Amino acid sequence: DEQSPSAMSLLYTSMFIKKTSLLFLLLSGFSLVHISAFIISSPTLMKFPRLCRRSALSSVTNRTYDIIVIGGGSAGLTAAKFAATFDKSVALIESSKLGGDCTWTGCVPSKTILSISKRVYNWRKMNERYGYLDNEMIVESQYRMLVDVKREIDENRQRIYDHDDSPEVMQSLGIDVIEGSARFLDSKTVDVTSNSSSASQLSAQYGIVVATGAIPQILNIKGLDDGKYWTYENVWNDFFTDIEQSKPKQLKDTKVIVVGGGPVGCELSQAISRLGCSVVLISNDRLLPNGEEIASSELLKVFEKEGIDVVCGESAVSVDKDESDGIITLTLRSGKVIVGHQILIATGRKPNTSNMGLEDIGVELCEKTKGIHVNDNL
Repeated sequence: DEQSPSAMSLLYTSMFIKKTSLLFLLLSGFSLVHISAFIISSPTLMKFPRLCRRSALSSVTNRTYDIIVIGGGSAGLTAAKFAATFDKSVALIESSKLGGDCTWTGCVPSKTILSISKRVYNWRKMNERYGYLDNEMIVESQYRMLVDVKREIDENRQRIYDHDDSPEVMQSLGIDVIEGSARFLDSKTVDVTSNSSSASQLSAQYGIVVATGAIPQILNIKGLDDGKYWTYENVWNDFFTDIEQSKPKQLKDTKVIVVGGGPVGCELSQAISRLGCSVVLISNDRLLPNGEEIASSELLKVFEKEGIDVVCGESAVSVDKDESDGIITLTLRSGKVIVGHQILIATGRKPNTSNMGLEDIGVELCEKTKGIHVNDNL
């Protein structure tokens, strides 16, 4: 039990080398490339009231830079920092919070909760084996445990933001951080509208890097929009607040329905289960369908051993919530019904390219995903 692998120890890859190589060409004056697609990191619209955001934003209007980067997630930050090392003038445009998906809703919080939940799970198993604490004492401590988990997640995010991602850090590297939403006027010029509705035009001598990331892809499930649901963006706050508000006698009395058997669904299913909730995971294919089959089968064994109910080969058709008692009823394609208290939608991500004017300047977008079409050189 103590050696059970985490979900993502079975699936992780990196694709930064190719993108860094392209940026090098861009910085070297490869003028044929004006727009490069770095659809990796995701800006988040979520608010984190406990986290401190200090301002070092630039109020630049109508200026020409060597490079403009749109999107302040991991890819955009890497591109901006890399360009700055070549002594290029860089503008980094972000509509929300620097750090993007990796710092706020992806890598950092997910790996934190996986690490903590593994410790909680191992401690619970040891207690079951040696009986140090009785059940009543465990119940009394469960909410203090959740407070500690939330605090550690927030502290890790804030520390990384302060050290690597903040406007102050960018400013120290000579990078202008501009808060607002960018829309292309041509391949080297963008119009930036700030949150205060003021506008400015920025131009790039060499080119513009699009690093606006992705947002949750929500499937068309009847009734889903009529109630509240979690995604990888809001779960880091809402999981804790919703559990606190419902106050079940024991965490295992809260049943979380997870729709989606990819990396996000598997990670969060295991973490939430190890923290003490009951979990049922619905996947329209095998677990981790884009990974090796042996990874799927081994992970399924781990989940079954840890008490996670996995339903493969099914898809969600409709969801209904009884407002009187908060019970959620999820109907599957086969007609099977799953009943729970919370629902997490983890059905993938889609490129965040809307309202940028890309098609207006001739950039071809994929009809299905709206991602930027790329070639072998990106």
